[in-house]
Amino acid sequence: YIDCFCQQEAKEILCQRLQPSFLEAPEAQVPFPRTIWDLDKGANCVQTAGVELIEEDHPGFNDPVYRKRRKEIDTVARNYKHGQKIPRVQYTKEEIETWSKIFCELTKLHPTHACKEFNEAFPQLIKHCGYREDNIPQLEDISNYLKKRTGFQLRPVAGLLTSRDFLA
Repeated sequence: YIDCFCQQEAKEILCQRLQPSFLEAPEAQVPFPRTIWDLDKGANCVQTAGVELIEEDHPGFNDPVYRKRRKEIDTVARNYKHGQKIPRVQYTKEEIETWSKIFCELTKLHPTHACKEFNEAFPQLIKHCGYREDNIPQLEDISNYLKKRTGFQLRPVAGLLTSRDFLA
């Protein structure tokens, strides 16, 4: 539904421009997805922090080990298609140690800094999704839980999305 105040001719032009589907749109134009499978066509349209790490102020920009790891995870996201199981990432010892430190510190802050809804939901993420100090939860597990509880599901992405793409 669109409500606008303009001449009839302008409304017709606007409506015509809103009509193209993904299949009809020029490559540079990424229209809003009409089906869940359309998300596969725009999934690699990321703003930043993809495998290229273009921004020199990114902490991993000059770190070849980080860039190699980022490329591995980026490839998982770029190859994913709706309907497939989300591939499980094998995290390194160092990644799990980092997760553990952050998990412990943030968990201490939840009672005083997180909203009521988060504090009510977090024990369910621990129980059903593998959130633990010694385990980085897998996207597939979180997605399955969310789908069962809310109807929402997740998908891997290769970098930062625009608000429009994130909410699609």
